Amino acid sequence: MVVCSYTRGEDHRHSHSSYAITEMIAAFSNWKLTEFSALLEAKITVARCISATVEQIPNMSATTEQDQRASIALSMLFVLYALGFTNLFLRGSLGILAPTISAEMQLSPETLSLVASSFFFAYAIMQIPSGMLLDRFGARWTLSALLLFTTAGAALFAVAATSGQLILARVLMGVGCAGIFSGAFFVVNQWVAADRVVTQTGVLNSVAALGGLCATAPLAALITFYPWRDCYLVFTAGVAVLMIAVALGLREPADAAAARKQRSESLGDVLVGVSRAISQPGMKRLIVVGIPLSAQTTLIGVWGAPYLRDVHGLDDIGSGNVLLVMAILSVFGHAFLGFLARYFNSIKWVIISSATLIFALDLVLVLVEQPPLWLVTAVFASIAFVAMYPMLAFAHARALVPGELVGRGVAVTNMGIMLAIAFAQLVFGWIVGLFPFENGASPELAYRTAFAVLAGLTGLAIIIYAPVRAGRLNAPR
Repeated sequence: MVVCSYTRGEDHRHSHSSYAITEMIAAFSNWKLTEFSALLEAKITVARCISATVEQIPNMSATTEQDQRASIALSMLFVLYALGFTNLFLRGSLGILAPTISAEMQLSPETLSLVASSFFFAYAIMQIPSGMLLDRFGARWTLSALLLFTTAGAALFAVAATSGQLILARVLMGVGCAGIFSGAFFVVNQWVAADRVVTQTGVLNSVAALGGLCATAPLAALITFYPWRDCYLVFTAGVAVLMIAVALGLREPADAAAARKQRSESLGDVLVGVSRAISQPGMKRLIVVGIPLSAQTTLIGVWGAPYLRDVHGLDDIGSGNVLLVMAILSVFGHAFLGFLARYFNSIKWVIISSATLIFALDLVLVLVEQPPLWLVTAVFASIAFVAMYPMLAFAHARALVPGELVGRGVAVTNMGIMLAIAFAQLVFGWIVGLFPFENGASPELAYRTAFAVLAGLTGLAIIIYAPVRAGRLNAPR
């Protein structure tokens, strides 16, 4: 739903928020981040980034009604930023917690992958239903209801005693988070002037990325001082507060509410629209682009930290620092790939180039035995940088489907990406689990084999996607 971030060429203006969070992280502790702060010297603060968004609210005359609307819109933007932050934090937090939870609960690699992937399966399956709920009941009550699932899932995760409870907790969190980005765009589209929607969705993505950053080194440092379960209970309380803020703070313009009540679309109508979107030439091939980029989420979301522990002997903070580099490079990759697509006026070839680079980087991890840590860090960071093309995939979906099916085309593409991520995490864990532990850790050969399978799947996805009609950002519809 935020495809427009790449259609107007403005998203790159907000990548500076990642500079600000780097400054805050480096100032908070000395977690061996000197090299990062030297690389990414902060030039602005998060406060300036947020305050700058105020300027994006439409200029209004000084009437009471318009002033009230501006005030409501501004307060809702901060609620939406918190939602985006929460979504990416919960999605990525298992990456750092995986080694600790696996050791505590004696999880096999296969089970750990199932715990991780269950979030993405639920997230994918809920894309269409959450969109229907938004259309039927609006963002306020839909997001409030979904956040009940998120709160319940986070609480259950904090107290889980079995792998089944962990899986259920992740499913609940996936269900609850599934409507966050679509709901946020729904609200922005209602309250922000049309010429500012692109800018605000770009800011939303940038602030949400801070959640992914905080799920790496900061979380690793936190769990060295406090038990991870206590930390997650605090996170649960934060989600509950956010749920209340959504119920009390989100509003709907009167004209939008009236128009929504007049619309009536049955489940059958929705499914017919989805079927029509999938049947458009090239859409089935487009869906597989989620396979190459799943390498990034597989590493940062679950298997990066166990690999760094088993193969390179890193502790939580050491692994967190490597994953932090990945998270930072992800933010810049998001903007850079969008710039390339606009510069060359090509969606397809930027995606193919990115996927090919991921294929090559996977092969490095396959072919180099016992790679040095600096090389692993560089490969991980490079994968994170070039894998940030989901918005380009959404833009390509827009180019492949008729105007009346754009929403369903984007939803189907997002479902395909999320299912690919879940599938990749499952396969990676299954491959690693085929190898017996050596001195309490999975052997390097297990990981190299898993990376080889990912590389093979990536190569197959490139072949399947290549014949799709090229999409251009400024082509007339």
